[in-house]
Amino acid sequence: MTPPSTAATPTAPALREILMVTTTVATEAEAKRLAHAVLHARLAACVQVEPITAYFHWEGALEECRELRVACKTAASAMPALMALLRKQHPYTLPQLVVQPVQASAEYGCWVDEQLVQQQQQQPARQPAMAMA
Repeated sequence: MTPPSTAATPTAPALREILMVTTTVATEAEAKRLAHAVLHARLAACVQVEPITAYFHWEGALEECRELRVACKTAASAMPALMALLRKQHPYTLPQLVVQPVQASAEYGCWVDEQLVQQQQQQPARQPAMAMA
């Protein structure tokens, strides 16, 4: 009989779920404007912009165009407000707004949460409503 191994068995790294919200825009200026608006509102911890080529049907024609993918890393708690901001400020008539849950390292997931918590702490406290006599 072989004795059990005393070597340490590797454990799976701790993971946390974050959300990746993506959209596309036509110009670098539009991407930068959206990224700054999202980050200023602290609705995402990080926004990445990368060039892509999109192929799609639009109004009966097959289209091909260069676009920029704008990917926002956020948490579920900030997602509704982030989607509202993107809908309001997006230059497209029908913007691509895609939400994907992704697994991140626990440390990175904590960092994402910390960035969003700061937004809540920076908002002014609401004044209590005064009772009418």
